[in-house]
Amino acid sequence: MSICYVNGKYLLKKDSNVSIEDRGLNFSDSVYEVIAFRKQNLLNYVKHINRLKRSLNELKINSPFSNFKSLEIIIKNLIKFNALNNGFIYLQITRGTSIRNHLFPKFSKPNVIVILYNSKDTDHFKKGVKVITIDDMRWQRCDIKTTSLLANVLGKQTAEEKGAYESIQINKQNYITEGTTSNIFFVHSDNLIQTHPSNNNILGGVTRDIVIELAKRKKFKVLEKPLNIRSLKTIKEAFLTSTTVGVVPVIKIDNLKISECKPGLVSKQLMILFKSNSKKQIKNNL
Repeated sequence: MSICYVNGKYLLKKDSNVSIEDRGLNFSDSVYEVIAFRKQNLLNYVKHINRLKRSLNELKINSPFSNFKSLEIIIKNLIKFNALNNGFIYLQITRGTSIRNHLFPKFSKPNVIVILYNSKDTDHFKKGVKVITIDDMRWQRCDIKTTSLLANVLGKQTAEEKGAYESIQINKQNYITEGTTSNIFFVHSDNLIQTHPSNNNILGGVTRDIVIELAKRKKFKVLEKPLNIRSLKTIKEAFLTSTTVGVVPVIKIDNLKISECKPGLVSKQLMILFKSNSKKQIKNNL
């Protein structure tokens, strides 16, 4: 949208800027969050902020907020100023501006950027998507939501060029970690749901965690354990999760057809549960 927030000011995008010596620009020395909102209600806000606090702490970036309630007010004001009902908040916090040096600056004030984006039509994802597999080239702290995303960018572009929605990353031990912009789940013949555990090898997605909670409430067994790529032929369903698209069935991995190239029953059930959970949050805020 046209109005954003930068370092204490609400500005038109065309009038907003940060220094060319910002450490986010020079070193990817920054963290970010993407938060969905529907009918001007923030979804899963506390979970996102808790992850943001953790990311800041892991990178030793001083929090720009003494009280994160002020951030919530900033975001809600921004939504109203842009008169946007549904969309996504992009929030970035950098270590600040300083002369280019790999060492942390002794004195720097974090730069804070908040931008809104419109929701995209995701109805076509209900039919399922194709994904491809690639080598996982990322660093060993994928659990930090940093803006250092070059490996993810290259993987996503590779998927696009091969006519797929997403690239699923395979580590050196031949285990599937996650997608470039999503977490991935597998469903076995006995309806056991499997996904990579939340550790330094993946970004623990907010939607991922919610889907696990919802699945357990419905008495599905959930196994948080890496799946070896050799076991792909034994699964009956697969699906992706992310803040921007929710739950998305996977119908093809490379040349392997999943669930006869149709969304599986478990995947569809979790799609419904996740949407119902979002609607419940909105209703509770009214």
